[in-house]
Amino acid sequence: MNFPGKSKLRHWFWIIAFKYPRFRLALTRALVPSRETEIQLFGAHLCINTREEIGLWRASRMADENVVFRDETASLLNLALLLQPGDVFVDIGANVGLYSSILSRFRNVFPQNRCVAIEANPATAARLRRSVNQSEVTVLNIGVSNQAGDLHFEPGVTSGVFKVGASAAVRNAMQIHCEPLDSVSLPEGDLVVKIDVEEHELQVLEGAKRLFADGRIKVVYLDGYTGVAIPDFLRQRDFILFDGRTMRRCDEAPPAYALLGIHRTRLQHK
Repeated sequence: MNFPGKSKLRHWFWIIAFKYPRFRLALTRALVPSRETEIQLFGAHLCINTREEIGLWRASRMADENVVFRDETASLLNLALLLQPGDVFVDIGANVGLYSSILSRFRNVFPQNRCVAIEANPATAARLRRSVNQSEVTVLNIGVSNQAGDLHFEPGVTSGVFKVGASAAVRNAMQIHCEPLDSVSLPEGDLVVKIDVEEHELQVLEGAKRLFADGRIKVVYLDGYTGVAIPDFLRQRDFILFDGRTMRRCDEAPPAYALLGIHRTRLQHK
């Protein structure tokens, strides 16, 4: 609930709480129940007491209400764990650059790393460029598909749901030039590819067949996907599937949403 002076009231509350720890303890005991529970936070499973670990409890409740903290953060952490010196991070459907901006920091430690951010929406791509203007990120304002040509894209409620549409008849539809990933000039190095293209995932993968055949793609992450053919597409190319949020190996049923594939040759235990 918002009301005038809320931020100032919160400010003084925390000053008093830290100045008088007994007051804070009494207030916590009065307002916060003490119970053992399990939470999920950034893809981690934690066993906590709601009073003893009140910060984690509050964070998990806030994360559940926010798609970025609930879904994106865990995937970002997992991709960061998989990046190695010399890798090229390819962010397809980069939006304003959350993944690219964070993962391009690796160049501060491993200067040979590269980052390519691809965004189809011209207005969003302009914001993407401003987001990463302090980083060495290559920004491409194109779509990615299984062949070169122009496709009609439909705007959504937010920039994150800008997607390929059926025709130009949709209100505010835009014609965007698309290229297969095989035709995009990418720096040398192993590829860690993130795909977030709103139901056009299979076409993006099909447009990278040469990169798959050459063994350049070592990791592919799909932030949401449609079509039962995608897990088999990756398995046929010797990828082992994992849940993109928890990194749990999925040898049988693939995860329903976040799909992480790691090439078999990059795993010690196959």
